[in-house]
Amino acid sequence: MTAAQKKAKDNFKKAIAYRKKSGCSLKEAFAHVYGKKVGAVKKKAAPKKKAAKKVAKKRIAKKAAPKKKAAVRNYGSHKDTKSHNVNIRVVSGISTIKKHTMDEFHRKHKELNNLEVQLHLVTQRYKHTKYPIYKKDIQTIKKLIKETKTHLNQLKKHF
Repeated sequence: MTAAQKKAKDNFKKAIAYRKKSGCSLKEAFAHVYGKKVGAVKKKAAPKKKAAKKVAKKRIAKKAAPKKKAAVRNYGSHKDTKSHNVNIRVVSGISTIKKHTMDEFHRKHKELNNLEVQLHLVTQRYKHTKYPIYKKDIQTIKKLIKETKTHLNQLKKHF
């Protein structure tokens, strides 16, 4: 620290000490430390009296009409008769989506059964030979089984 910084720090400490004793403002305390006079200090004005609050008349709110429920849309199926300027009748809708999810569910279920059979075979081989390769295979098959089970649970939610 330079000499000027040390002096300013000491002056600040003196001003704070004087302020605590006298209860004056910081500006007046610094003026006292530096030996200067400060202009007349303004007194705080007395708080103004507040006027009485006006009470507004209460308004009676009209009851709102009951909300109408949204019409339920039927997403069953629709016929597309003019697809790309060709007169082809295509039927699409929820029924085809459900069929697709059901097919996917059955396919995953078969895949799960196959994985369980593979796991059984690999564990039998590992018991007889104790090769570390079979142990890694068992771990990967278990991961695959876990994934397919989660997929099956997600597919169940859709139908």
